[in-house]
Amino acid sequence: MPPKSKGKGRKGVKQQQQQRNIAVPWRDMTWQTKADNEVLKRRPWDLEKALEQAREDKRDIHEEMTRQYQELQKQTAAHSQRLEAKVKSLQEQLATRLQKSQQTQETASQALAERDRTIAQLQGRLDAMEREYGKILHGSLDLVLAKMAEASQCWKEVGTTIAMEHKERLQEFGLSSLEI
Repeated sequence: MPPKSKGKGRKGVKQQQQQRNIAVPWRDMTWQTKADNEVLKRRPWDLEKALEQAREDKRDIHEEMTRQYQELQKQTAAHSQRLEAKVKSLQEQLATRLQKSQQTQETASQALAERDRTIAQLQGRLDAMEREYGKILHGSLDLVLAKMAEASQCWKEVGTTIAMEHKERLQEFGLSSLEI
């Protein structure tokens, strides 16, 4: 480098300072542009990384939802099977109870019919017994009346005989039965 002269040097220093003042903003802009360029270069990579992360999250969410859906299907199928088994059991119980109810009704109907037949038989026997006792009673009363009529006739005859005997005795003593 050549030595600097005083006169030129001053002018050169001033120019250098002006050039530096002009260059500083350009240098700052260059540096800023390089930083922005680095950010812009990194940005697609960051966006691609974020997109890949979003895809992984989507895949994870899809897998989790698929797993939950399958689990829910299994639970629903199991619950449905339990309900079907319960319905079948209840239907069997209902059929059994209906059959028992029909048997009970038939048994009750048969018992009522048997009771009605027994009552009818007993009523028939009672009616027959009443008729028989009525005949016996009327026959007995007829016999009693006949005996009473016979006894009455007998007593009348006895009474008449005694009255005649008393009348004769009274006449023997000279008394009349009308006076007594």
